[in-house]
Amino acid sequence: MMLSPLLRFSIFSIVMILIYACGGDQKEGENEAVSKVHIPIEEEQLLEIGFQQLQQWSAHWKAAEGSFNLKDFQLSRRDSIDRIERPEENFITKGNPFYPYLLEHPEGEGTVDIYSYKIVYPEQGRPYFNPDSEVTYFRADGMRERLLFIGPSGAFEDAVWLNNEALLVVGHFEDEQGVSPKAWVIYPEPGLISQYDNPLHSQSYGRESFLTKRFTVEVP
Repeated sequence: MMLSPLLRFSIFSIVMILIYACGGDQKEGENEAVSKVHIPIEEEQLLEIGFQQLQQWSAHWKAAEGSFNLKDFQLSRRDSIDRIERPEENFITKGNPFYPYLLEHPEGEGTVDIYSYKIVYPEQGRPYFNPDSEVTYFRADGMRERLLFIGPSGAFEDAVWLNNEALLVVGHFEDEQGVSPKAWVIYPEPGLISQYDNPLHSQSYGRESFLTKRFTVEVP
């Protein structure tokens, strides 16, 4: 019997969680070996397709850091979504500056917004920024769900649906080494997230440069 890519990925993730859960008494070196998991081929292909659709984002990073390379992204961890939801309809309508960037689910199951939690859009035409960011899923059943959250050290910059099961979100995170690009593949229904890290750390990348460029409007 053929299993769907999502089912194979879910089974793989459950097995890895069990390995971690049962390995608490292992030596540190053994735990590190277990953590070096391989990327399921379906997800690797989806990631490549997604990056191809986010050319503005990759070009922005390449212009800022010439050594930026999409092929350098490596799977670093898998987590479950910490589901936080409440009843709320999508408030972003036509005329709202975030409306053109809403991501409709391919089969009409809802709409994803990655900007309104982070960005305050004043009348002057230049955005201001809140410290935190959220990937928000306005589900078709009238529920608002948080798929992913990041604090002041990071931001979500762009996103695209890879298919009807997976969403790709890209952005960055800053640590003591500098600002580093990140990517997350989110599976809303089973509640799973894969995080991809890039070894690049920039000392000069403008943390809000991509969002400022995208949402700045020339005021006559």
